[in-house]
Amino acid sequence: MRFIRLNTDKHDLNKVSELIYETELTIFKQLLGKDEKEATENIRNLVKSGNNYFGHENIHVVCDDDGNMLGILVSFSGRETSSWNDLKAYFRILNFYNFLKCAVKGTLINRSLTASLGKNDYYLSNIAVDPQYRGQGIGTYLLKNAVKTAEDKGCKRVLLDVTFKNKGAKRLYERFGFKVYSKNTPKLFKGHGTLSMEYLLH
Repeated sequence: MRFIRLNTDKHDLNKVSELIYETELTIFKQLLGKDEKEATENIRNLVKSGNNYFGHENIHVVCDDDGNMLGILVSFSGRETSSWNDLKAYFRILNFYNFLKCAVKGTLINRSLTASLGKNDYYLSNIAVDPQYRGQGIGTYLLKNAVKTAEDKGCKRVLLDVTFKNKGAKRLYERFGFKVYSKNTPKLFKGHGTLSMEYLLH
């Protein structure tokens, strides 16, 4: 397996956007489109455009020796993210209605359901493994490479958020060494809480 940065000219952006979409179905339906087709198309355009939360510069892929994409990781340090850049990308790519949803509701979601990110933190935003390749250690491989990337960038800890319902992912993260440090249960999003988890770097 190889862990490499996404190449927009080489890799299948449709598959990348579908894998990202699957990590947060409920939220993406609320923010990026009326259905899966519209939402994944918007994600694809954000990926290709770059300089935003889902920009290609923040994405790594895992491929096998034949070039098949097995999984993806969207991640960045606190020094590499900008809410202003995100809003500019949303305004440029989304229709006005979806832009307003991202600008207002998206901001509320980020503040209510995701970890607070410091400059020395490295955040794992979206982790996804293609369903046909699950159970082969690819998730752990993604985490190992994410930690190495965070160390190379001089970060102090790695953060991620996992929904209450995703118990399988929570077990994977705990086995790897992540620990829960915050529970997020906003009243605005009933039934959609998250656990913020951290992995301390030495």
